[in-house]
Amino acid sequence: MAAAWVLKHPLDSDPLAYFTMAQGLAERGELADMYGQKAFYSAGYPLLLAPFFKAFGSSVGAAIAVNLLLCAVSIGLIYRLTIALSGHRGAGLIAAAVYALWFPGLWNATMLAKENLAAPLLLGIALCAIGIARGERPAGTALAAGLLWGAALVTGGSALLLCFGVAAALLMLWRARGSFAPAFSAGLCFIVGAAVMLAPWLYATNQMVGRPVLTTNAAFNLYLGNNPAATGKFVSIADTPLAKNWDAARLRLGEVGNADRLQAAALDWIHANPGRAAELAALKLVYFWQPNLPDANDFAASTALASIRLFEVAQYGLTLLIGLLAFRSRGVASDGKWIFAAMIAGFWLIHAAAYIIPRYRDPAIPLLIVMAAIPVAAWIERFAAQRALRNAA
Repeated sequence: MAAAWVLKHPLDSDPLAYFTMAQGLAERGELADMYGQKAFYSAGYPLLLAPFFKAFGSSVGAAIAVNLLLCAVSIGLIYRLTIALSGHRGAGLIAAAVYALWFPGLWNATMLAKENLAAPLLLGIALCAIGIARGERPAGTALAAGLLWGAALVTGGSALLLCFGVAAALLMLWRARGSFAPAFSAGLCFIVGAAVMLAPWLYATNQMVGRPVLTTNAAFNLYLGNNPAATGKFVSIADTPLAKNWDAARLRLGEVGNADRLQAAALDWIHANPGRAAELAALKLVYFWQPNLPDANDFAASTALASIRLFEVAQYGLTLLIGLLAFRSRGVASDGKWIFAAMIAGFWLIHAAAYIIPRYRDPAIPLLIVMAAIPVAAWIERFAAQRALRNAA
């Protein structure tokens, strides 16, 4: 709340799109962004905001209140996940505290950003996957995982490969039970759960844009990441070869027709330039983990905010280092290691297709926070025990 009061983000770009979609749905029953597009921006986050806007009025304050609720859910899931992987309540408290003070999470919570919803959905999938692997009512847990994965896909296409974590859990269940049947039935329940969540949205997009699609934004992002002007990071459509007559072509072709044009252009360029496309994909995988260092322009704009960004870089570096090292820790349950590794790898690899902005990795970082908290709690416990022994002596 303090950060929202200090930062006072302007309502523009993506936040404006989400606000406009939620406001239109709440007040007029119409889901459309400020450009009149129905399925360009991912709908999950504005679909969540709409009932709150209906009940309390359409305002940025109402959206930030929803963000705070989502943060609380994320903290609770992080606490439960950490205990599930370590059996250590202290580790759970450390992980929850670290996430509560995680600067990118604070930043996202102060504005309308889909990462606020993507993070708890990802954590929920991880918790369900651990339950599946351990045979805890696998069919019902898999159904819940499917519902969460479907919701995550509507919230953002980057969730597509999070199913790797569930697949790893199903393999562990198969191995533990010594029979394929439980894993197979749980897998079917997962698919059913995803279908139940996705079907209404696909039906709605078929009515709105003439084709069942998750989003028309995927083709746009694919093109921005694969064209002669692509760098691996965000490049405006205005700087690409399709900039000429962009608005006229978009209006002429319609939302789906324009997406088809962008996808075809991207695939044609990849086919004609496989080496450069592979190089860009590798760069994106590196950029995904690159620290978000402030530059001279950031310091010129605000020395205080740029200094906070440096603290954020230190936070991120420690979390990444300790979190990755924790995959070798004996204090972390092996099933959790495999599930987390599969989910992080899937979330990472999908981003090689388009382009990278630092906040795109934010939903996956809580998994590393969970991993990092476990050895830190063990170190603190050992230090306290040694100190107690010295004092006793």
